[in-house]
Amino acid sequence: MYGLIHNSLRDMMRTRLGDDEWVEIMLAAGLSEKDFLSLKSYDDSVVLSLLGVAHTRTGRSIDELLYDFGWHFISRTAFAHYAGVLNMHGESFWELLDNLNHMHDRIASSFPGYRPPSFQLLPIEENTYELIYSSSRQGLTAFVRGLLDGLADYFSVVVEITVVHDTLSDQGQQTCFRLTALGTK
Repeated sequence: MYGLIHNSLRDMMRTRLGDDEWVEIMLAAGLSEKDFLSLKSYDDSVVLSLLGVAHTRTGRSIDELLYDFGWHFISRTAFAHYAGVLNMHGESFWELLDNLNHMHDRIASSFPGYRPPSFQLLPIEENTYELIYSSSRQGLTAFVRGLLDGLADYFSVVVEITVVHDTLSDQGQQTCFRLTALGTK
């Protein structure tokens, strides 16, 4: 994962837990501020270590932390710093979801070694879709759920999100989300 993910996680933890607690979590994970360079690629274990320490110190589950991080990443990082890229790929919640692969392809051109997930949006019935998320990484379903809720909030839509299936394999993970539009905010 790139350092910009680390920076967003740091921002989330500092916002929710305070600067002193963030420093304790960072040190307990064996990290320092040098591990938060936005354009540097880091092993996934860095984020997982931070989440593990945060889980131990706060008592919140890893999935709760991942969900909060996904929501924070969209609301505080993505639209604050990359709104142009997001808006270029969709003027609505559904349009952006349908163009996530194009957006990730564009992002990949700026980040060598970036391994983006893939998404497939499938209409099921009126106002209901399935979003197939596939990644070489495992364990990020709650993060993606947070991203989806953050996107729905940004676009002022109310969406019911359920996990239809979540499959782990040697190649990574595939999760099918059912998204039902309930209205607007």
